[in-house]
Amino acid sequence: MSASSKQSFFHWFLGFYFRLLCILAVDLVVTLINGHVLSLASTYQKSIATLIGMGVVLLLFFFLFSIIDRLTKIVLKMTVDIGNFLVFRKTAVFLILCGITVGIYMLYYHTWFGVWPKIKIESFLWMNH
Repeated sequence: MSASSKQSFFHWFLGFYFRLLCILAVDLVVTLINGHVLSLASTYQKSIATLIGMGVVLLLFFFLFSIIDRLTKIVLKMTVDIGNFLVFRKTAVFLILCGITVGIYMLYYHTWFGVWPKIKIESFLWMNH
């Protein structure tokens, strides 16, 4: 594999991974909107609350799909620009994306269960007890 094909695969992977993170983030926002729509049902008729929720979700997705494409291009450009200054740029970028993934996981957990997850570093290590 040539250096340029490795570079293009890395950019493809970054773009793909970033889109996955954006999809998860958008779904998280929609989950939060669903909670607010359910609370609107106590004030408005359920049919009106449903229409309001559907409208908000449609607006959100309509604007966010174009924003996600633009953000992906910006993130890829920033990654290349910043990566020129870092020795282990691919590793650093991957670690940053993993950190964002863990952050989104924690937000999902909190949104769904109402508490923050208790993450123990020891549980990720391979230790014989």
